[in-house]
Amino acid sequence: MYKVAISDLDGTLLGPDHKISAQTKKSIHHWIESGRKFVIATGRHYIEAKSLQDQLGEPIYLITSNGARVHNKWGEIILKQNLPTEIATEICEITFDKTIQINLFTDQHWYANFRLKELDDIGLGGDFDCQETDIQSLDKSNTIKIFFWAEREQLEVVYQTLNNRFGSRINLTFSLDKCLEVMDANTNKGTAVKAVLKDKGFSTEEAIAFGDGMNDIEMLNVVGKPILMKNAQKALREALPNAEVTASAKEHGVALKIDQLLT
Repeated sequence: MYKVAISDLDGTLLGPDHKISAQTKKSIHHWIESGRKFVIATGRHYIEAKSLQDQLGEPIYLITSNGARVHNKWGEIILKQNLPTEIATEICEITFDKTIQINLFTDQHWYANFRLKELDDIGLGGDFDCQETDIQSLDKSNTIKIFFWAEREQLEVVYQTLNNRFGSRINLTFSLDKCLEVMDANTNKGTAVKAVLKDKGFSTEEAIAFGDGMNDIEMLNVVGKPILMKNAQKALREALPNAEVTASAKEHGVALKIDQLLT
């Protein structure tokens, strides 16, 4: 029996409107009431994930910033991994196309070289708003992650630039076609999932995980049952050809699958 379900947010647990449906909430409540555990694992900041936790009304573990932070159900940090200060500083000093948005997370703030309505409109709440600033002048000593938002062709150039310069010292991943994320080399959702399961006393074989993007691949690879969304990125489907596929996020795929496992 699977005892822990772990789910990504955007494109997985959340619908195209970036909200959690009443059907999905009900399914999660039934899952937890059965004595099982539910965990959120997202690239979003802890403050946003915490607001969703509040909407669910359930005290659950939160894996945020692609694994750079893990909070237990009481809000205590059990895993913390920052992007090294010198690397964050160097990245922010590189000259990229001026139409590329550069974002930086700290524990309390979200900074960017300019704001985009496209991102402002998909916030989850929690009074976590983007602050436009001079990225180069920021203190980089508490950088959780940096991410770039632009068209895929532009981000491919950024990817090659950063990969050539930093190589194995960073983790580069496309969470969306328009979003390239940069974390410490050891930061990923898979490492974070292992930390949560160890803290709770479960084995990886007792866990299932849902994802749709390449930033989910480490998480999906470590659990007993990886489940892809019907709307998953092509690269993820190709990387995990034998993984089970559930309905899309729009079709409440996570809810359908956990309901099935409860029957």
